[in-house]
Amino acid sequence: MRGAGPRAAALALAVLLLAGCAASPDEAATPSPQGVTAEQAQLIAIARFRSFDAGSRPFTTDLTERGTALHLQGWIDYPHGSGYVSVTSRGASFDPQALLWSASTVGITPAAPDAAGDPPLPVLPLSDSRWTSRPMDPASSRMDALLSAITALGADRPDNPLLVQQAGGLWLRADTVDGVPVQVFATPPSDEPLGVTSPPVTADSSPVRLWLDASGLILRAELRLGDDWSTVDFGTRTGADLPDMTSTGGAR
Repeated sequence: MRGAGPRAAALALAVLLLAGCAASPDEAATPSPQGVTAEQAQLIAIARFRSFDAGSRPFTTDLTERGTALHLQGWIDYPHGSGYVSVTSRGASFDPQALLWSASTVGITPAAPDAAGDPPLPVLPLSDSRWTSRPMDPASSRMDALLSAITALGADRPDNPLLVQQAGGLWLRADTVDGVPVQVFATPPSDEPLGVTSPPVTADSSPVRLWLDASGLILRAELRLGDDWSTVDFGTRTGADLPDMTSTGGAR
């Protein structure tokens, strides 16, 4: 350290030693985020297409909307751009609801979940009078913002792996989800390649973190909602194993 005297150097050494003593074994073993390799960028690039190709996917997530903690459980049909969930709350004065959404509309009706926690069947189309419908509005509703972000995790074609790498995609660590080995990534905040003056991408500046299995299928996602993160856990059932959403009013 140029210009530092013996006392300053000793103090710096003491701080480093104290930091080392305070770190837990798990913290010490946590790897630092790294820019993705070409192979890892390819895995991120196919993740949204893998969800689309799988068809419908079950998921659970939690969020707080206007001071009420809510639990969502159901599924999303990526090819048809619509989802159907049961909305419940523990320890709050809240009547269970079934919620159906498309890219443009959200429908809500009073309904208790089934024994497994899923919304009741059959799925009524959004044109049914039993729905109380309103326009999808991610700008003013945390619920709508979360539903839109979950919908955006599917796409009808792969992303560009070169842009994923050039825009600052990060590998965060290896992990497991329900016993399945996964790689955890932070996606770039934009599709623009990083320039010399671009701020560095970090795990916190990324809007989405993905837990991907070896095939690129998303098993868990963390989605940024303002200053908060919402965790979405996806099940392993896909497509024909889940209810048909073709008549709900969603658009391809």
